[in-house]
Amino acid sequence: MRRIAAALVAGVSLVALTTAAPAAPGTDLPKPLEPGFYVHPYAVTGGAPSSLAFGPDTRDSEDGQRLYVTDNIGGTVLVIDDLGGVGSTPEVFADGFDGPLGVLAVKDGSLYVADAESAREGPYGFRSYGRVWHVIDKDKDGVGETKYVVLKDLPNGRHNTNGMAFGPDGMLYVTNGNSTDDGAEGGEAEVVPFSGSVVRVDPKAKNVSLVDLPLKKTLVATGWRNVYDLAFSPIDKTLLFVPMNGADDARKGSTAENPVDPNLEDSDDLLFATDIADHRIDDFGFPSCLYNVAKRGDLKPYDNPNPDVIEKFGACPKDVPRPVSSFGLHTSSDGLAFQTTKNWEDEYRNDLFVAEWGSLFGPPRGHDVIRVQLDDSGRKVESHSVFLELDLPLDLTFDKAGAMYVADFSGQIFKVDRAI
Repeated sequence: MRRIAAALVAGVSLVALTTAAPAAPGTDLPKPLEPGFYVHPYAVTGGAPSSLAFGPDTRDSEDGQRLYVTDNIGGTVLVIDDLGGVGSTPEVFADGFDGPLGVLAVKDGSLYVADAESAREGPYGFRSYGRVWHVIDKDKDGVGETKYVVLKDLPNGRHNTNGMAFGPDGMLYVTNGNSTDDGAEGGEAEVVPFSGSVVRVDPKAKNVSLVDLPLKKTLVATGWRNVYDLAFSPIDKTLLFVPMNGADDARKGSTAENPVDPNLEDSDDLLFATDIADHRIDDFGFPSCLYNVAKRGDLKPYDNPNPDVIEKFGACPKDVPRPVSSFGLHTSSDGLAFQTTKNWEDEYRNDLFVAEWGSLFGPPRGHDVIRVQLDDSGRKVESHSVFLELDLPLDLTFDKAGAMYVADFSGQIFKVDRAI
């Protein structure tokens, strides 16, 4: 899962690629692997759609909704109107971003957008920083002409500031990727505790630096690598689920530029859960702790094999909080969302769906939408299954009626409906 060139998707640890032209709508449609569903092309965006969010139509006082899409390559947020279940031609809602990777819509029609700045001098030295914008359509013409920075100075590097969600406390929760591949190699120095973390901020804040916020109220959890998205459980509103992309090559003196080296020490992509109600700051152990189910047969952590990591960060703690599940190696498990409507019947209600961008080297992995079924408590994973096969799915969301929308990095958005 090497990083795509920073100008493309800096927040996803993947191999370099040239974005292919999208296929004509209606050709080579993906097919759900579970019965009772059908897929059709919703819109062709071109570029590199990286995040999706449904929000109100600011032009309409009725209960209309629009699909907002970040284009990572174009530095824009696109908006798509629903015309009888098939999207209209995407239009630019807001621009002027530098590699946007997250979008979140508000009930008032405004948006929060996460993106990455070019390397600059800042409170943690010369490096890459992430930020979060608030975008507003003040004149109600359907275009977000006003924007300002909410939160800035989130330190990262190899991975960036990604998905967001509103918590039950009304705060804005933000994922921030880490700087390196394994903690020591392949990027700028990690910034403890904000590398590979989730932080929260008052959504009404303006131009606030991370360093000026109180640590205990700001830091939610840490000890992760590349965290791309997050979602609060519909069963337990304070339980936050976060997927993480594991390390590619945790060995001293090595980098992920040689993906076929048999001596690679890879670690799994994992699903974590952290409870914001216990007022603890969970530390999940990266970069000291790695997991590889194929190698060890369980989800027990072990020490990072790069001695420089252990020397700097210490050995993996014996009592480190464990992930709730593993997606396996190199799946690039990224955007996620819960299906909460009754339209998919009780069988699928409150299931978690995860977009796996996949790997472009070695054995094929990922390139799927995964269905994660939880137990009645919403805390224990009972099963994983492949729900949909796609080329490069990066994010997904649901509309109010329960239909799923999947952003594929090839430049297309697909819609998944339950057959009636």
